[in-house]
Amino acid sequence: MDISKKLRSTKGVTLLEVMVALAITSIALISLISLVTSSMEMEEYARRLTDASTIADNMLKDIERIGIPEPGTTEGLVNDEDLQGYEYRQTISETPINDVFLVEVEVFWDKKIRSTKISTYMLKK
Repeated sequence: MDISKKLRSTKGVTLLEVMVALAITSIALISLISLVTSSMEMEEYARRLTDASTIADNMLKDIERIGIPEPGTTEGLVNDEDLQGYEYRQTISETPINDVFLVEVEVFWDKKIRSTKISTYMLKK
């Protein structure tokens, strides 16, 4: 009788308890992996958006330094070895105010799926 009581001891872990613990751990790990993947995608988007904003800002500074070109739209690839995969559209429009122009620079990436746009008014010197 003492032997049967020792075999039925409650100190051990049943197979069912182990399976439940593994299921809970698996769900937690899958959630963590999903979170890390999402975080990496958001970091990549933020980096690309920052690069595109810097490109647009530099283009506006070049227009300010060189002078406002004739009204119209110009498109092309960004010519920077460090920043490949970006395209731009620069639009110069006249306004009702003499010698004031609307200057818009839009920078695209991911095959023109994503973009950022900076607009400003400039006075022609």
